[in-house]
Amino acid sequence: MNSKDEEIKVIDRRFSAKDSKAETKESEGDGFVMKDSGKSDSSPSHPGEVDFSTFVFSLATGALINLGLSPDPITKKTHKDVNLAKQNIDILAMLVDKTRGNLSNEEAELVTSLLTEVRLRYVEATKK
Repeated sequence: MNSKDEEIKVIDRRFSAKDSKAETKESEGDGFVMKDSGKSDSSPSHPGEVDFSTFVFSLATGALINLGLSPDPITKKTHKDVNLAKQNIDILAMLVDKTRGNLSNEEAELVTSLLTEVRLRYVEATKK
């Protein structure tokens, strides 16, 4: 292969959420367009830094939504998918096991109490 015969083209498709004035980027060939909505990072679509507590709450909330006990935040409708709820509950249980001894007292209490609560709600929802 001769370097004159072959042209290499590199397209940088990285996007940083820290860029406050992201420009519209369109990559050639695939029609992918990324636009900045003009919203600040403090808007609901950019919730900010995620810590262990918010991660655990999101898993528990997902379980409650999939049990039909809370409306979906996007559609505002309730639906029931016990398999997805069980998956979220199993992930919470795995976190309890894998993080044992590595959490603060508050974090450990939070995750175990949330796990207990969503397990009880799961049993109640599947009895019906």
